[in-house]
Amino acid sequence: MKTKTSVTYMNEILEKYNSEKGGEMSSYLLAPTRKQIKEACLWLLNRRKEKYDESILNRFFQFEEGENKSYAIDRINGDKFKPIINFLTGETKSTTPANLELIAWLIDFKQRPLSIYLKADKEPKHEKAALKSVQKKENAYYLKNKNQVVDIIPETKVIEKTDKSITIISQINPTLRITTIVSL
Repeated sequence: MKTKTSVTYMNEILEKYNSEKGGEMSSYLLAPTRKQIKEACLWLLNRRKEKYDESILNRFFQFEEGENKSYAIDRINGDKFKPIINFLTGETKSTTPANLELIAWLIDFKQRPLSIYLKADKEPKHEKAALKSVQKKENAYYLKNKNQVVDIIPETKVIEKTDKSITIISQINPTLRITTIVSL
C-alpha cells in the first residue's frame, strides 16, 4: 500500500471527478461553469453536512459570524470559482488546499478533508482486519445448513435526498430490489 500524501489526495479527488464526472452533482459539474459551481454549492449547502463540511465551507467562502450562508454564496464573485474549473478541466495541474477541499465536498469524496485522508493511512493493520471480519459476519447470509455461508453485500444507491427524506435502493441480486424511504 502506498503512503498517502497531499499529492495522492489531490490525485484521488481528480480521479473520482474524472470517473464519475461529479457523481450526484454531474448536472452541475460535467462541464463546469462558475455559475454552475455556485448553484451546486447553494443546492448542497443544507443537504451535505458531514462532520468537517462546515469547516471546509468556512475555509473557502470565509463566512462572517452569523452571516446567512446562502446569501453569502450567492453574492460571491464567480471569479472565485475559476481556479476550480481550471483544475477540473486540466488547464492547471494543482490548486489551493481550500479549492481542493471544496471540490472534495462537491463530489462527495468520502475521506475529506486531507487530515482525515492522511489518518486513514495510519490505522493499524490488525484493526482493519478485525473490522473486515466483523463486516463480513454482518453481511453474511446463512443458508438452512448453518455451515454454509454466502456473503451478501447489496449494491446501494441514494436516488433522492431532500430536507425531509432520503430514498435508497438496495439491489441484493438481479431480481430483488428494495426501495427504502427514510423520513428525517
